[in-house]
Amino acid sequence: MLKAIRSPLLALVFVVGLAGAAVATPAVDFGPPTPLSRGTLGESVHYNTGEVKFQTKGAVDFVTQTITIGAKGNGASSGWHSHPGVVLVTVKSGTLVHYDADCSAKTYPAGSAFAESGGAPALVRNESADPAVVYVTYVVPAGTTALRNDAPNPGCPQN
Repeated sequence: MLKAIRSPLLALVFVVGLAGAAVATPAVDFGPPTPLSRGTLGESVHYNTGEVKFQTKGAVDFVTQTITIGAKGNGASSGWHSHPGVVLVTVKSGTLVHYDADCSAKTYPAGSAFAESGGAPALVRNESADPAVVYVTYVVPAGTTALRNDAPNPGCPQN
C-alpha cells in the first residue's frame, strides 16, 4: 500500500519541479563568467569598522569573476535569478539597469557598484550600445558550487 501511494507522490513532485524549471528566465548574451579567483575564509568573522559591517557565521568562499553582458540591441540580460549569499558587483564599462522583485529599476553606469543578496529575484540588463563588463565577487557558504539560481519573472511587465 505504501508503495502505491509513494509512486503518485513522486510523480507529482517531479511534475511540479519541471513546471518550476519551465518558467525560469535564463540569461541571454550574459557571459559566460571568466573565473579570476576563489578562496575560503575558514572561520567566522565580525568586523564593524566605521561605515562597514561584515559578519559571517561559518566558513565562506570568496569567488571573483568577470562577466561580459552583450549590447542592448541583443536583448542581453541576466534573466531573473537569485544567489545563495551576497554578491558585490562593480561596473567596469557600459550602463546596467538592475530590476528588483518589486519591479523597481536602478541604473548603474561605469564606475558604480551594487550588491545583491538572499532569495529575492533580480534581473540585470545592459542598456548600452556596446557590451558591458562587470567584476563580480560572491560571498557564499564554503563549498557552494551553484553561484546563481534561475528564477521566474515575479510579475514585472518590462522584463
